[in-house]
Amino acid sequence: MKSSNFKRKYFYIGLTAFLVVAACVLFFFLIFRLPGILSFFGKILSVTQPVIIGLIIAYLVNPIANSINGGLLKLSNKYFNKKPRLIRKISNAISVFGALAVFILMIILIIYMIVPQFIESISSMIKVLPGQLDAFIKEISAEFERNKDLQNLINALYEYEQEWLQNDLTGYVNSIATYFASGVWSVVSFLKDFAVGLIFAVYILFNKALLMRQFRKLLYACLNNAAVEHIFKTGKKAHRIFSGFIYGKLLDSFIIGVLCFIGISILKIPYTMLVAVVIGVTNIIPVFGPYLGAIPCAALILLTDPIKGLYFIVFIILLQALDGNFIGPKILGNSTGLSAFWVVFAIVLGGGLFGVVGMLIGVPLFAVIYYLVTTFVNFRLNKKNLPTASDYYDSRVCEKVREAEDLRVEIPLDGGTADK
Repeated sequence: MKSSNFKRKYFYIGLTAFLVVAACVLFFFLIFRLPGILSFFGKILSVTQPVIIGLIIAYLVNPIANSINGGLLKLSNKYFNKKPRLIRKISNAISVFGALAVFILMIILIIYMIVPQFIESISSMIKVLPGQLDAFIKEISAEFERNKDLQNLINALYEYEQEWLQNDLTGYVNSIATYFASGVWSVVSFLKDFAVGLIFAVYILFNKALLMRQFRKLLYACLNNAAVEHIFKTGKKAHRIFSGFIYGKLLDSFIIGVLCFIGISILKIPYTMLVAVVIGVTNIIPVFGPYLGAIPCAALILLTDPIKGLYFIVFIILLQALDGNFIGPKILGNSTGLSAFWVVFAIVLGGGLFGVVGMLIGVPLFAVIYYLVTTFVNFRLNKKNLPTASDYYDSRVCEKVREAEDLRVEIPLDGGTADK
């Protein structure tokens, strides 16, 4: 008996040592082959991009489809009582294609508002810039004749420019042409993926109930019931966070775009529609979005009319103050549950990893991670019979916790002595 226990003990010790060594080798392999692994996952992401786009489209238009479907079913129950199964199928088809039609119509409307204004803005700049450059050159020439130091500086710059034109210009032109061709190809590739994504969205919306049943079936087959319930609970929380944030942000951005259009129309600022759409669209990105849109718009207006450019800057500052202190909080409330620090952190991290898309989804995604971490921390604290409120973990209170004989006592926050 003792021999059997002795063998079992050393078997587990040997197995543990083997697993540790295997884990170390695997970790080293992952670090050593990290670029290849990241490239592999990047290729998978590129291949599955149409599916991801389809899932995103389906998620965005699903509330519209549900609203249309609910309204049609109410009408059918009131006026058509025969063949309810056929009525449900027809209602579902109308709701899916109706929701996608609304989505596509909104995209076309935004493009219709932006592209003509953009072309008009470029044409106006082409007409205005020569006169502005001519006036600028005349001022420089007048100053050039009066100032010898400026003459020497201009001569040095001229020599540097000639050298740059002879040696470096060709390389820059080639790189710009390469970037332009790559950008055009990226746009064409995205449009192709978007078209395929629309087809996937149709299939997802038509079969969402079946897909959810199959997903639940898979979870119950692979995990215990308690784990499945936790997954569903987390999924519902994530859905509330994402839907509350995204739809709230879309509504907030629409209101800001309309207010911007009204304000700059009253101020008679040029490029009214283009500026309003850019401000509204970039406002979707939290914190930094309004400034990402306002800076190029301000530069464009300043080139045309410097005084109105200053009016625009002041107006945007006032508009963003109104949005940040009144409109945004009223619409979004505390949908993410994050403090201002974590919101900025999530935007910077998401933008650094995934660009503009990361800046948009970084806040709700980090809010879900924050919720999961908070739930785990509170669970562990409850198991130790410790309070979950952060106020109880002030440095001086922690000293009292360490001094307390029973950690289950209530620790006062006023510095008093705890009752045992």
